[in-house]
Amino acid sequence: MNARENFHAMMSGGSPAWLPFSLPVTPPVADLIEERTGVRDADLAFETDFGYAWASYPEDSVRWRDALADLGCELSAAVELGPFCVAHVAPPAGTVGRAYHFRTMLHPLESVTCVAQLERLPWPDTSDPAHYAALARHLGQIHTRGKVAYAGLECTLFEIAWYVRGMDNLFQDLADGNGISDWLLDYFTQRSVDAGRAFVRAGADLIGLGDDVGMQTGMLLSVATWRRHLKPRLARVIAAIRDEAGDRRVWVHYHSDGDIRSIVPELIELGVDILNPIQPECMDAAALVRHHGRDLGLSGMVGTQTTMPFGTPDDVRRRVREIAALHLDHGARLMLAPTHVLEPDVPFGNILALVEETKSIRFD
Repeated sequence: MNARENFHAMMSGGSPAWLPFSLPVTPPVADLIEERTGVRDADLAFETDFGYAWASYPEDSVRWRDALADLGCELSAAVELGPFCVAHVAPPAGTVGRAYHFRTMLHPLESVTCVAQLERLPWPDTSDPAHYAALARHLGQIHTRGKVAYAGLECTLFEIAWYVRGMDNLFQDLADGNGISDWLLDYFTQRSVDAGRAFVRAGADLIGLGDDVGMQTGMLLSVATWRRHLKPRLARVIAAIRDEAGDRRVWVHYHSDGDIRSIVPELIELGVDILNPIQPECMDAAALVRHHGRDLGLSGMVGTQTTMPFGTPDDVRRRVREIAALHLDHGARLMLAPTHVLEPDVPFGNILALVEETKSIRFD
């Protein structure tokens, strides 16, 4: 079996030959991997099971800057303005050491006072096929390599809405009922519906949705608020993916940091197939397997706050074996990965231990 066949066998209830594995890293860790292996891409350097693709939306920086200036939001030349006016500022050179990828987030729409102002902004038409034109070729190349084609659509609706509006403002809008945050959430929901359908048409095996709705002590917002404002919109996105896929099985991977146990049954109800990242600092993978293993696969589970930066290589190997035991003992459907991108405080020896131990475990 190749990686793609192995993944589909596992997710369909069959017997995988190994646990699918991915290795998300930050740019400084990619620097280190390139220095040690000669290959910058971690998934290529260590031959993991996945290849990744995203939609390509225009940045239209000049149009956005002009439109924002009309609202009284003047952005300096130092601001990095991405699609949908997501804005960041890089820290002064040399102030964050090896963590040079860190950025300060701005919220350009924090001064918006009515929906009419939002409607005048240069939002891209997310139904335009041009945004997705390269996907089929890219995903086809991933399939040619025998890998699982993962199409990324994280920050599905909630996160990107508060990125541009500000989290406090977004929650206040919802409480006030002024329509501003509802407009943003609806726009980004439709963006995700359009992208999800395009990802299916392009041949994705796995579509990555997600919004961080959890803290390590529980939900970031009340379950009632999640049910009212986010659940129905997420349902629309997943329903669109299922509708576009028809009889072909396309798996839905959902990411949220933190402890979101209170909504896991409802995520399953909506059609989530795989939950990520299952932070061991606040979520117990074994308990999730016992309670939901028949309906839900798990992804991640190797702690990036604990084991990867502060453990020994033996600690990393032990954690990999603990995860593998969940498959052996319970038939759990598992994708093994760090619980977030690896930061530059992770020793290279721990990265090697993660890769080597994962690859050493076979079930065939």
